[in-house]
Amino acid sequence: MHNRYYQLYMKTLALIIGNNEYHKGAELTNAINDAKAIYQVFERLGFDIISKYNSTANDCSDLLADFENKIVSYDASIFYFAGHGYELDGENFLASIDCQIPPQNKYHAGQNSIRLSEILDIYRKNTNKINIAIIDACRRSFERSGNVTLAPMFAPKGTLLAFSTSPNEGASDEGFEGHSIYTGALLKFIGREHISVEELFKKVRKTVYALSEGKRTTWEHTSLINDYYFNTGQLVHSITIPYDEKVVKDIDYLDTDDFGNLIMEVKSQNWYKQNPAIDKLLKISVNQLNKNQLFILGRNLLQASGAARSAAIFMESIGTNISRYTVDGENHLLNGILFEIYFNSHGEFRKEKTKNYFFQKIVALRKIDSLKSSFDFISNLLKNTTYELIYIPQFTDKYIDINIVASTQNTTNAIGENVTYQVISNITYDGLDITKKIENYNITGLNENGLKQAIAIFFTAPEGLIQIHSNLELQKIAFIKTITEEVEW
Repeated sequence: MHNRYYQLYMKTLALIIGNNEYHKGAELTNAINDAKAIYQVFERLGFDIISKYNSTANDCSDLLADFENKIVSYDASIFYFAGHGYELDGENFLASIDCQIPPQNKYHAGQNSIRLSEILDIYRKNTNKINIAIIDACRRSFERSGNVTLAPMFAPKGTLLAFSTSPNEGASDEGFEGHSIYTGALLKFIGREHISVEELFKKVRKTVYALSEGKRTTWEHTSLINDYYFNTGQLVHSITIPYDEKVVKDIDYLDTDDFGNLIMEVKSQNWYKQNPAIDKLLKISVNQLNKNQLFILGRNLLQASGAARSAAIFMESIGTNISRYTVDGENHLLNGILFEIYFNSHGEFRKEKTKNYFFQKIVALRKIDSLKSSFDFISNLLKNTTYELIYIPQFTDKYIDINIVASTQNTTNAIGENVTYQVISNITYDGLDITKKIENYNITGLNENGLKQAIAIFFTAPEGLIQIHSNLELQKIAFIKTITEEVEW
């Protein structure tokens, strides 16, 4: 049972510290940026978090006590530190902003820092858990003092120690898109699904080594017994998804109040239940609904519009109907509709097929100023997926140029009539051949507009942005396959 699927039920506690404001000459630029970025990812992963930025000497004992008290209720823990670190007499210290860099002596260091051994002592008391310590320290000190480094350490049972540098190396506070090289690399991989913690840090090591041109090598020591994956598919919460998990992963949605019961009726796929439920939901004043209720209502209106009359009527006139749901510049109902187009009931991107119900009417709203925030919402979300989309809904448009190669062919149809087709042999977008994909849309006999509609569906894009460039005027199109089948028939 020690595998990534077990982790769906694991609770993780994180302690995050980032320190910039050291005394003059030792200030750092990116430690807090790094800590806050890690915080955001951990929040999206559903971890519970203790955090402190610019921690003082007085904060150190409180943070350790809080971490030690809470860790017993969790299955896994992560300690992340970004700031100055150093070694004295074989002891590793993580400096608060009150600490001199380099420290005056080990007594001063002990009063103004967290000893890494204190974290490991907490871990030794909890060896039945998965414990990870990530130290982005030994950052570059002020020029006149060079680098202060950390001593090597070994992980107690059930623990992985990860350092931004190998022993006796200094680290950089900059170098990766507003982050240290180490945390910048970590952020690139930590949200990927189903990467084991060991594999993740190996990827980080390769990235840091390459970006530093071989000057820095990250270092880990592990005595983990069980597997650990930061993301087993639960990464749905984000600053770009400001909604509760129950409405983002709405496959598990269950609220027993009046609103929740009506949503369950809409989800029933039974017309006789869906239509009256939708009618009741649409009569509720927007001021009586919170953002999560509006979001899931939008999702289910689109979901039901493929069959339920009441939802289809709403979507047919969405340009008129949607405006009353805008409050303080936000339209959470439209956010839900847009999210449903691209993401399934598990909160995952629809890799195979987006939901195209009423798409052209919905995407036409992108030019309305009062709805701009909704299209910013979905645009930012789609840009953060790992899939390269040809079209992302946003205020600024870019044409999608399609090149067509066709030839004229006269044939006899099934009832003996002579018919002239423009037989398409090649459809390309940006050098990519999509002929077979478009051929599956059953558009034989249609003109250029029919072809444009099929391509718009394929790309989930506005028809108006599809620009056809063909060597022939397309009045009645066919494909080689369909012409052959017709002749053989």
